[in-house]
Amino acid sequence: MVGMQQVFSDARAQVHAHELDDTTEIARRCADFVTTAGPAAALRFLNERTRFRFTGVYCAEPPLLRNVHLYDRENPALNVSGAVTVLADSYCAIVCAGEPFLLTDSRADGRIAIRAAREGVRSYCGVPIRLDSGHVWGSLCHFDVRPRFLPASELALLIRVASCFAPRVTEQAITR
Repeated sequence: MVGMQQVFSDARAQVHAHELDDTTEIARRCADFVTTAGPAAALRFLNERTRFRFTGVYCAEPPLLRNVHLYDRENPALNVSGAVTVLADSYCAIVCAGEPFLLTDSRADGRIAIRAAREGVRSYCGVPIRLDSGHVWGSLCHFDVRPRFLPASELALLIRVASCFAPRVTEQAITR
């Protein structure tokens, strides 16, 4: 009987693993987190799918970039909401121009040789958060102080889920 229970348990695990590989299901879960538990819970969910230390939502308010939500895997209680930096110094500036941006190792990538973030943020993957009007409001991103690789499927997922953050984070940003 124990053997049969193990077979059923293994089968459930395989079904669950397949379900988590389904981008549609993952996007639905992320959207559910945003609406029921809030953007911070959704960021944690997204972060747990990667090896990146940080996952965040940033609002572009040129010439500044404001952190709206940040999940830090090594310090989950950290709250830096509202922290501000110069937009042009960040990788988010590239994303806020309207295109996703992926960086595996800043020290080996000539595209960002003059970016101030280059020494502190070694890896980055960000996508635009667009308002219903199509205007880029900010970015949804993973980043780390170490080089990190992100599969193309995860970039596609970020692109897909970015829109679910727009109504909730813009609403919160307006009330500050």
